[in-house]
Amino acid sequence: MNDRGDKGRKAERPKKSKPANALLLILSAALLLGGVALLVRQFVLFPGEYEAPPTPTPYAPTPEPTPYVKPIPTRIYFIQEEIMCDIVPVGRIEEGEKAGQMDTVDDADLAAWYEPGPAPGEVGNAIINGHKSFNGKIGRFSVLWNMKVGDQVAISFEDGTVMYFGVVSVDFYPYDEVPGDVMKLKSDRPKLTLITCYGDFDRTVGTSKERCIVVCEPIDPEASQTPAEFTQ
Repeated sequence: MNDRGDKGRKAERPKKSKPANALLLILSAALLLGGVALLVRQFVLFPGEYEAPPTPTPYAPTPEPTPYVKPIPTRIYFIQEEIMCDIVPVGRIEEGEKAGQMDTVDDADLAAWYEPGPAPGEVGNAIINGHKSFNGKIGRFSVLWNMKVGDQVAISFEDGTVMYFGVVSVDFYPYDEVPGDVMKLKSDRPKLTLITCYGDFDRTVGTSKERCIVVCEPIDPEASQTPAEFTQ
């Protein structure tokens, strides 16, 4: 009887310990408090602080710098003398006894600009030559003989701009004693050198006996005279 009675009874579940119950309560309370803190932080402590990011700027590559374009002189004006002539770019003479020298233009009414060097107004020595005469005709550059310090020269360019220069020196040299600086292209400032022949023609060397060298420097356009369409 006792054995049957014992077998018929239901087994009692073991009761949880009090420390385990306490730990569960602590964890639940901590989770609840954490959630409340997040809500308070988002909606109470920092109201309206967040702003949407600005609209992204469309990508635009950095523009490349405008390439330098060398000014091309097209006409020279001798303002006080009211004479002008067109300018033709030239280089060096390639052949013959004068090989390596600056070339000229076979025309009494034209001037030659040494294109490998600076343009008038650029830093350096811009060189322009012209004939005193050619084929029996008086050259426009014979005007250099009578120029004096303070006279003005204007250069117009292919792009329509004009620069003004003032004469700073007028010198005459034997053709074979011209100082080396006259043809030196480097200079620490803009300089314009004008060259023509002077004196009698020496048939033994095939050129005139002297050179007239006129050196000019840029001047303030406001102090300059505006060149007219001069005629000889």
